[in-house]
Amino acid sequence: MARPIVYGAAMSPYVWSVRLALAEKGVAHELVSVGVSEFRSEEHLARHPFGKIPAFEHDGFMLYETQAIMRYVDEAFAAAPLQPIEVHPFSRMNQIMGIVDSYLTPCLLMGVIFQRFVAPRLGSATDEAVVSAALPKVAHCLGEIARLAGDQEFLAGDVITLADLMAIPQIYYFKKFPEGVAQLAELPALAAWANRMEERQSFQVTKPPGF
Repeated sequence: MARPIVYGAAMSPYVWSVRLALAEKGVAHELVSVGVSEFRSEEHLARHPFGKIPAFEHDGFMLYETQAIMRYVDEAFAAAPLQPIEVHPFSRMNQIMGIVDSYLTPCLLMGVIFQRFVAPRLGSATDEAVVSAALPKVAHCLGEIARLAGDQEFLAGDVITLADLMAIPQIYYFKKFPEGVAQLAELPALAAWANRMEERQSFQVTKPPGF
């Protein structure tokens, strides 16, 4: 069986989430770098018609959309499952993944991380007004994730799930900024969870270079 291929940029939180899932399952994979300038290329649009990352390939089967890829990884490969069987933690996992996708990403990834990390690399100045407008929304999202998780070891219960792997990349990046340090200081249980996630082997072997 061929190694899975992940197409995208290592520093992308969504690419990182897919790679975390593979690492948690103990599955070696290949990362094929796709830069911003290549998103609309014919080659990449054949993998992802919407010109985004990640895209995924395994034994000739092509897939895009992060949650779909992560669920495929969990179902296709042996090792400890990353989706609970019990209905309550399963539903909580799905709820938190939805929060990350629908609410956290627009304000944290696009409003803060893009402005502080990506824009300068593309030759643009950071728009601090955009960052300032996003920060209260980020605080609201993180507060709700913290409330739902409570004092559990992981976000959806006592074992790691796809929700943890969806959330940790963006929160890890946020911790690089003073505002992130300050917000997480007000959410000690969530901060402790982030620290535990960073200690996992899957995190260490997939962490983007330079971060």
